[in-house]
Amino acid sequence: MEEREQKAGTSASNRLWLIISAIMAITLIAVFMVPDGGEQAEDIPQPPEPPVAARNEAEPPVPRQDNTPAEEMPAAEEELAEGEAARRFLAASPGLDAEAIFQRAEAYRRDGRVADAWLLYFKAAREGHAQAAMVLAEQADPAFFDAAGSMLDKPDLVQAHKWYEQARRNGSEEAGERLDKLMKRLEQAAAGGDRQAQLLLAKWK
Repeated sequence: MEEREQKAGTSASNRLWLIISAIMAITLIAVFMVPDGGEQAEDIPQPPEPPVAARNEAEPPVPRQDNTPAEEMPAAEEELAEGEAARRFLAASPGLDAEAIFQRAEAYRRDGRVADAWLLYFKAAREGHAQAAMVLAEQADPAFFDAAGSMLDKPDLVQAHKWYEQARRNGSEEAGERLDKLMKRLEQAAAGGDRQAQLLLAKWK
């Protein structure tokens, strides 16, 4: 009887020590997990970089010396895609006559804006401007073709004939002379066996 009581007491004592050990382990874990009152530097994330615009606004501009020449700002039209300047010009000035449109096209061509110039030449020619039609014809005519100043990759007899004819109908005597020369070149090519020239002559005569 006494032996059984001793074993029961020993078992209860062991359970008690297991419980105490578990409580102590949990307490130690909790102590290590509690912050020590301040975050470590490596635990604090860095703030994100401000946008470029914000950084520029925050930094004071560097003063320019009086003897430093001011940089010229590029014209707004120079920053537009090819053809966009002409479209905006037409949209902003819907009442312009063909001559004003032609003059702006000439300005674009001098500036090397081939696409913008072409669009305005086309617009002016469609509105009856003979000289604009002449320019378009020359851009397609093999006798005057210049790849640097034309929207075409190569001469186009059909386009040349079309715009010379348009210019002639709008009163250009020179356009009539150009048409005669174009037809003579076609006749020579057709006589030499050029199939395209033969077809064009059959169509235009």
